[in-house]
Amino acid sequence: MCGIVGFILKPSEEVVEPSAQTQDTPETPFCGKDFLYSGLQRLTYRGYDSCGIAVLHPQGNRHKISLQKTSGKVERLEPLLDFLPTGSIAGLAHTRWATHGPPTSINAHPHRLRGLALVHNGIVENSDKLAASLHSLHPTFLSETDSEVALWTLHGLLKTQPMEEAILALTDRLQGSYTMALIHEKEPAKIYLIKQGSPLVVGFSEQGAYCASDVFAIESHAEKVLFLNDGDVGVLTYDHYQSLSNPLPASQKTYHDLPNLTTITADDDVVDKGGYAHYMYKEIQQQPQVLGKMIHRFVDFDLKSINADELGFGDLDLSIITHVHFVGCGSAYYASLIGKVAMESLAVMPSQASQASEYRYSNPVITPHTLVIAVSQSGETADTLACVRHALSRDAQVLALCNVRYSSLCRAATSSVLMGVGKEVGVASSKAFTAQVACLYLMACLIHRWRGLPVLDIYGDLYSLQEKVKQTLKLEPSLIPLAHKLATQKTCLLIGRYVSSAIAYEGALKLKEITYIHAEAYPAGELKHGPLALVDSQMVIIAIIPHDNHYPKMLSNIEEVCARGARVTAIASQHDPKLSSLCENVVLLPALRSSYLQSLLSTVALQLIAYHTAVHLGHDVDQPRNLAKSVTVE
Repeated sequence: MCGIVGFILKPSEEVVEPSAQTQDTPETPFCGKDFLYSGLQRLTYRGYDSCGIAVLHPQGNRHKISLQKTSGKVERLEPLLDFLPTGSIAGLAHTRWATHGPPTSINAHPHRLRGLALVHNGIVENSDKLAASLHSLHPTFLSETDSEVALWTLHGLLKTQPMEEAILALTDRLQGSYTMALIHEKEPAKIYLIKQGSPLVVGFSEQGAYCASDVFAIESHAEKVLFLNDGDVGVLTYDHYQSLSNPLPASQKTYHDLPNLTTITADDDVVDKGGYAHYMYKEIQQQPQVLGKMIHRFVDFDLKSINADELGFGDLDLSIITHVHFVGCGSAYYASLIGKVAMESLAVMPSQASQASEYRYSNPVITPHTLVIAVSQSGETADTLACVRHALSRDAQVLALCNVRYSSLCRAATSSVLMGVGKEVGVASSKAFTAQVACLYLMACLIHRWRGLPVLDIYGDLYSLQEKVKQTLKLEPSLIPLAHKLATQKTCLLIGRYVSSAIAYEGALKLKEITYIHAEAYPAGELKHGPLALVDSQMVIIAIIPHDNHYPKMLSNIEEVCARGARVTAIASQHDPKLSSLCENVVLLPALRSSYLQSLLSTVALQLIAYHTAVHLGHDVDQPRNLAKSVTVE
């Protein structure tokens, strides 16, 4: 969701900045506003609807904050950079995903007030109460945001307290999620930081110090980083981070003395479209390669074994596990549904899958014998992180399944496994979802083996999966006309049985996310329990019907909806004249024996249908309206 990036320079690094088009390299002078702009570009994948930059620069014998903000895309900021002064010594930038007030330039961050500038990720839940308490200051609120209320609250505290005390007092008054960074014209050598809820990392180099909500924004400059924890309040200077909430010994004078520093290496995954029209399309097309590479990392086909350490099981005590809880949000939850079925069917391990946003409120039975598998592409999903903290507080073991190095989820969990499928930029998940399903299937197979159950014949399907996904992608020309027909519809129903019901949910989510077509999914056996009342000649239904043990019952469900005039497209894996006679369209996929891996082929077909529907409708496929890639508030 919202993104923060900031910097503060070593005094000797103050330079006259080059033009906004200059790229920072070790051979060129550091350019503050360009650094901030580049950082924002790296944060756009998180989802946002407005953005802004503030720089702190000398003016005569004092310092001044200048800022530029805009609604819409980061690219709209680029021409505004020329209006920012040169020679900045510190700065903050922000991408905002609207929560309080619409996405306008006034509501965009940074917010400025009486020599202060603030950027904020999260939600101040008691902002209305705080605003009402500020009457003595006679505040003039320029925006509709909770962030500006926090800034006015700080302004009031500064009337009676120095900055450090005021910052600590502010955190006592705020409720909710309020990761913040602040600069002050009267203290130009400092950035004040508050971390509560949303992620925040600080980094250091010989040029100065940096802060960001995602290490990706600063990894090309920072050599060492420190990940802040919830409740941390501190001061960042060009060569140090001093905690105010948990003061460090006076002997720690520079960042070199800080505990828990991490040396990072820049991600070598190239973040560009690679010649494709959209990031999402590129990520769909990458699936054969990334799935094949990932599976060969986890599986030794010569020895016919799964590497337990690579899958994160080496740091777990499986001997005491009696049941498994899967938690995730959105696509990660639908992957968890498949993981739950695989864990029970293959490993004979009692399991449940829960939406992370609801898990804690259902008072789940969590004991030291519980293994919680937390699934999140970004590793920053607020609801999933809350589940992890809840489970750990009850002595459960937590295994994180994630795609991002250094993420909060990986750092919080008992153990973690990185899928390593490369950065996923498109807001609607594609390659991360299929990788999650494949990983969860392997985990179930691993526990099956660990429990001494009869040997599973899984390696043939695993080995051929890469080629089968390639073959599925080659069906794209036949899927485009289906997508164009779907683009004319107002609603769509997806049905399936067993693991295909979870794929139906994921397919419906893709249609909602990027086409804005109302799409719903149901287990096919549930149609007679209510949804069948909706079916008529105007209803378009996509039926996921692989040739597995559930095929006869799915065929009966298709006959039921066809008898009521529905127009059915079948996603199948074997030719059947009867199925062809019932359906308007049949998409015939390659076949795999494993229902779990076959579900990945169905997923790829649905991804392509959703993608081409959205493109035909002219929608922003990579950044659909109202959505964010990394949901860092509950």
